[in-house]
Amino acid sequence: MPKASILFVDDDPSILSGLRRMMHPFRDEYELLFANGGQEALDMMGQKPSDIVISDMRMPGMTGAELLHKIYDDYPGTIRFILSGHSDRALIMQSVGFAHQYLAKPCDPETLRNSINRSLALQNLLGNPYLHKCIANIKSLPTPPLLYKALVLELQSEEVSVKSIGEIISRDIGMTAKLLQIVNSAFFGLPTRVDDAVRAVNLLGLDTVRALVLAVGIFEQSQVPPLLGMSVDSIYLHSLSVGTAAKRLAKAIGLDQRQADEALMAGMMHDIGQLVCLIHLREELQEVLEVSRQKRLSLYRAEIEIIGVSHADIGAHLLSLWGLPTAIVEAVALHHKPADHVYPNPSALTAVHLANAFMHQIADNDDINRHLDMDYISKLGLADRLPELRDKCVTE
Repeated sequence: MPKASILFVDDDPSILSGLRRMMHPFRDEYELLFANGGQEALDMMGQKPSDIVISDMRMPGMTGAELLHKIYDDYPGTIRFILSGHSDRALIMQSVGFAHQYLAKPCDPETLRNSINRSLALQNLLGNPYLHKCIANIKSLPTPPLLYKALVLELQSEEVSVKSIGEIISRDIGMTAKLLQIVNSAFFGLPTRVDDAVRAVNLLGLDTVRALVLAVGIFEQSQVPPLLGMSVDSIYLHSLSVGTAAKRLAKAIGLDQRQADEALMAGMMHDIGQLVCLIHLREELQEVLEVSRQKRLSLYRAEIEIIGVSHADIGAHLLSLWGLPTAIVEAVALHHKPADHVYPNPSALTAVHLANAFMHQIADNDDINRHLDMDYISKLGLADRLPELRDKCVTE
């Protein structure tokens, strides 16, 4: 497999030299390229597109935001990072939607390497350049019109509150994921990860959220036609119920508050890949749904048969590109195959796996064995507790 190519862009030659020295130990892992400014970067991309572009923000002639916007339009498969020592809110707003991740200078080599590798790992798993290009160019996911209208009205209200805005956003999978991407970026310099929409709104401030919604338009309302019974509403209803159940189950199996919050977010987002398919891969999804019914396969198995990867892989790739916490990405990626986790201990993944199986059984009268990995559950010592844990999903 050829080495991934990484293009660093900065207008300061001394900083480029520093990046060369910093990345020198990793020269056997990546093809390292360096451009002095936006135009030189575009010229180099025209000759050979890079897998990842890592750009400074404030550059004369062409800002990092402008550069990444052009790359978004012309090279949809390229992963886009901002690496900057400036926290100019106006420029950040311009880059929202075009930058996958925001890293702060100075950035130590291992942090940068880990961010690069996380973004590349699931891309390699997909193994399909078309799929990667599709996912890499998703700026946001559509919000149901009624929810979007409620958010706009609340933001325009004279008595708007952080709590009310956070609660509206927390009912929307796509808005929550996007907000967590932004608030957890290095530009805001927060000492801990944020896994809660209300806290994210509180930290960003109402002015920033208002600008994101009303000026930048990062959250967009959209009517997405259903396919063979699958709709945005059905995905949202199941996802929100799994998130709520996963948080209860996390506490029931002895996880701490941080892990319970991760379980809530991972449960909400576990089927975000289905949302991507419903919007961007409609022909493939229609064939998946037909094969699932004809062969009595789970959607997960039918997706692998038709698309080559599952909605779990697709969703995890998007969330990884957006820089969401590892525990959430892992729980989304493995919620159908938890035994594949490197460390099979009780975690947010366990809670989401259980919640997904229970909610399919409760809401759809589905056979729980289609969704539950009993070997995994038994190894964790939870098999005898299944009736008790199932009750946690329907009672407070």
